[in-house]
Amino acid sequence: MRSWAEFKVAIRKRETPFHAFLYDVAKALFGISVPVVPGLHAFLYNEWATRTSTWHNFWRVVYYEPMFKSQCAHVGKGFRMWYAGNGTTRILGKLAIHLDDDVSIFDNVSFVGLTVCENPELHIGEGTYIAPRVRFMVAKSVRIGRHSLVGCHMIFDNSGHPITDARARMMRGGGHPSVKGVKPVTIGDLCFLGEGSYVYPGTTVGDGVVAKVGTHIMGDIPPFCLIEGNPCRIVGKLPINDDLAEVFGPERVEAWRAAQASVVVDAPRPGVPGSARGNGTGEGQGDG
Repeated sequence: MRSWAEFKVAIRKRETPFHAFLYDVAKALFGISVPVVPGLHAFLYNEWATRTSTWHNFWRVVYYEPMFKSQCAHVGKGFRMWYAGNGTTRILGKLAIHLDDDVSIFDNVSFVGLTVCENPELHIGEGTYIAPRVRFMVAKSVRIGRHSLVGCHMIFDNSGHPITDARARMMRGGGHPSVKGVKPVTIGDLCFLGEGSYVYPGTTVGDGVVAKVGTHIMGDIPPFCLIEGNPCRIVGKLPINDDLAEVFGPERVEAWRAAQASVVVDAPRPGVPGSARGNGTGEGQGDG
């Protein structure tokens, strides 16, 4: 007697007239399509969208957000955790998370605090938006400024595992990075770091920087520059709006313009090998 798996194969191959008949019946059933009923299906869609949104928001307000905030060192007013399917996010390790007013994150953002240094801290500034699936791996300090949009795949101030000590990688879990490989990360105000980008240890991103999708960000990035590549290179200068002086002050706006004036587009930057070609690997940014 044939097994069910063998029977299905016989139907797909239409080995006999009977199997061919079953194949045609199944094909007809799978090909059924219900026509749109004007008004009805539009109503059903809006009902579904309203019902699921209300349900998710209810649990966000009374359950998921309070749980997450209880694990943070500070959470300002107007915090919002957007729904992406997880409900809430898990914080691995001991990480002091400081969130200013009006910060938004998604429930599938990942937070990891390592034990390499004492008291690792993550600071996220006012009005900053953290996109889905961003991963923070912090050993000492990661700071993000105000009104930034962060879609990075990973932001990390350490190599995650030993780089120069192969024997240390024999430990369970691949070992820990050395203390000297920990290099704090700073991201400025008004930045837009595209989806799939990476921010490496020791990086300082100036205010107003925009990173294209998939950019590997390392070194010191001047303010209001457009960057791309691996390792990143400067491919353009971005306009600095006059009305930014109303929020940040005229002195700061002039400082941005002065710093940007000295930037050479697509030129190599100190400490970032191959940055003029965009074909490097980012080695040397981590442990050791």
